[in-house]
Amino acid sequence: MKIGFLLFVFILAMNMAFSISEKTIKLAEKKGLTIKQQAFDGVDFSFSINEIKIKENLKKGQLYTELEAENFIPIGKIGFPALPSYKQLIEIPMDAQVEVSILSFDEEIINLNESGFINPIIPMQPSLRKDQDPNSVAFIKNMEAYSTDDFIATPLVEVQESGIARSARLARLVISPVQYNPVSNTIKIFKNIQFSIHFKNANYVKTQKIKKKYFSPVFENQLKNTVINYSSDVLKDQITQYPISYLIISARMFETTLQPFIQLKTRQGYKVTVAYTDVIGTTTTAIKNYITTQYTNGTPQNPAPSYLLLVGDITQVPTFSGTTGSHPTDTYYGTMNGSNDIIPDMYIGRMSATSTTQLQAILDKILEYEQYQMPDPSYLQYAVMIAGVDASNAPTYGNGQINYANQYYTNTSNGISPYTYLYGSGSPITSNSSQAAPAIKQNISDGVGFGNYTAHCGPSGWSDPSVSTSDIPNFTNAHKYGLLIGNCCQSNKFDETECFGEAILRAANKGAIAYIGASDYSYWNEDFYYSTGVKSITANPTYDATKLGFYDRLFHSQGEPTNEWFVSAAQINYGGNLAVEQSGSNNVYYWEMYHLMGDPSLLPYMGIPTPLSASYLNSVPVGTPTLTVTTEPYAYVGLSINNTWIDA
Repeated sequence: MKIGFLLFVFILAMNMAFSISEKTIKLAEKKGLTIKQQAFDGVDFSFSINEIKIKENLKKGQLYTELEAENFIPIGKIGFPALPSYKQLIEIPMDAQVEVSILSFDEEIINLNESGFINPIIPMQPSLRKDQDPNSVAFIKNMEAYSTDDFIATPLVEVQESGIARSARLARLVISPVQYNPVSNTIKIFKNIQFSIHFKNANYVKTQKIKKKYFSPVFENQLKNTVINYSSDVLKDQITQYPISYLIISARMFETTLQPFIQLKTRQGYKVTVAYTDVIGTTTTAIKNYITTQYTNGTPQNPAPSYLLLVGDITQVPTFSGTTGSHPTDTYYGTMNGSNDIIPDMYIGRMSATSTTQLQAILDKILEYEQYQMPDPSYLQYAVMIAGVDASNAPTYGNGQINYANQYYTNTSNGISPYTYLYGSGSPITSNSSQAAPAIKQNISDGVGFGNYTAHCGPSGWSDPSVSTSDIPNFTNAHKYGLLIGNCCQSNKFDETECFGEAILRAANKGAIAYIGASDYSYWNEDFYYSTGVKSITANPTYDATKLGFYDRLFHSQGEPTNEWFVSAAQINYGGNLAVEQSGSNNVYYWEMYHLMGDPSLLPYMGIPTPLSASYLNSVPVGTPTLTVTTEPYAYVGLSINNTWIDA
């Protein structure tokens, strides 16, 4: 008995001696992806990973090794070792075939056993849906893969086709600089990678023709912020030379109620076209055909629509059924490049109403908000930021999302005072406190300019802390409406009788000015990417100008050029989905199920705005050929007479 006890102690001590919890290994001085040379027919890149973090993690009762690198995400077949990868969206010319050439690299081999990590690298798992209990989900490990005595082959550099966004053909660039031998527990790291991407048979004429035909200032900024090699040959000032077209599809019953809103959009400089379903048709096919005609017949003087607004519930304006589930989706009204292209070519919103009374309540709030006529705008300086309750995922995913927002954007440096509810600790009231739900409802009733909830929910609202459709009648935030975003399941499931997103938009003299949410179950990984960008999932993620989520597009405090500040409510949703597209994980599903309830062109106030200065003639004689307006850089100026659009 004594000998056995000593043997047990010796083995335990040996394991402790050669197993540590975390270690960072320096690899190179430089990090990230840079363009060395760019031409129409190809791009030369340089890429390096500067350090890798190795740590232990307990999964399903077994210790595994995890590899992390800043702004990398794990990649691999399900059940195979999960290895860090770097992903970025790039542009490909029309008709081009992509050829990747690896020019040079350095490599370093690290024996994990010798570094103190004796356990195998964790196997890749499917992304977890937010309605799933992680303890009841099967843990997948491919035993054949883990018996391989060789470095498991993955392409070092790969280009995956995404789709066409307005005028740009997009693809996902995937760099996988780490390989793993499971038997020897050894990793091979590729550093200082020099590679080129050649666009074979690139059609320059076709590419430039499409860019010119479908140019839109509000898409230009989105793409410039996202696509690393994006280029535009438009030489003239983007905003003043190309008016922004706004298409409204509505049931005839809303015609009269809509007029003040149409007039407002016209005065704001949008070239508005309104089509009623009794004329164009009441089916998704008929409506889509009409929208497609408006888009393909666009000219520089009468551009293809940049914004698409659907007015009515699904009885008035029907919706599509998702291809990745049974959820309702309006996305396919905006996809103009064939059935295989999921990326919309216009920014979409829906004002869901079943009666003129409901629509009037929506428009009353929008007209007041967009004309800045609220009696007391001081509420715009407040935001409510909630990492909802989930013991397994909220400490990293939920708190990480809210911490990212508060560190970079929703803070006093940007003129915003956040009411923050983190999970577990770190805020005056934690989300798992019994005080949280009543406090959040009071915050909304007092008025907030912005709000974001991430965790669990359903068609009737946010689950924990609970804010539901039954609470909305009790809100008292008249003239104090903000933009709310729910990164959770089904809060915008608008094929229900009345989902949370519809109810909070329809509420008269209370509720929200717009709501962004999912019409189906959302996922922890993808919601994190949607909000913060494609980066390592931690409780304190860091900003990367090439890894933008919706927060980064909503705010402009990281040195972005001022001509990239034009951000509308629908652009925020689009930008979040572009981040998921960049990740390549459930990207089609996310395009289909995240929706905006409200005006897609609405520019949300983030804090109390400063007055816009402008000088111009108060009256213009008939026949005057030009009008000079002196105002702040990159302001959008509209000219109309008697609510008829003249120019912008």
